[in-house]
Amino acid sequence: MVLVAAQMLIYPVLILLVGGFILLTVPRDHLRTLLPYGVVLGGLVDFLECVVTGTLGITSFKNLWIFHAGGHPLLGDVAWAFIVVFYLYFWPKGNRYLGYLYALAFALLATGFSQVVSQAELFDYAPWFYPLPMFAIFLARFALATWAAKRWGALD
Repeated sequence: MVLVAAQMLIYPVLILLVGGFILLTVPRDHLRTLLPYGVVLGGLVDFLECVVTGTLGITSFKNLWIFHAGGHPLLGDVAWAFIVVFYLYFWPKGNRYLGYLYALAFALLATGFSQVVSQAELFDYAPWFYPLPMFAIFLARFALATWAAKRWGALD
């Protein structure tokens, strides 16, 4: 029973940690600018990716307790919104090559966190999907977030 309770707290704890860190470090004017980017480039992109990979039978979520709707984790989208805000606020603006390493590091962290969620039996994926295809999808997501934020002037 304790393991089940611990499983259910992975997403709420992630949201509290990242959200609390964002509230402590990101100034309010930047937060107002970056939060819509986080919602669209984090939450919405996560939802669409989950729908596509779930429909194709590549990924699935399970044991989500009350934190899901139609088999999709609701808190995952909130977590991704905060992660994209965090990612964009601390983007290294002055060095293009450091930016490449920054996106690569976030893709590696996301791939690693997917293993935490998988080991907690909240997330399942096809055996061939880990590590390279999953890493490539996360890298593409962070590259899309960077490109869109630069294109729309959020990283100036």
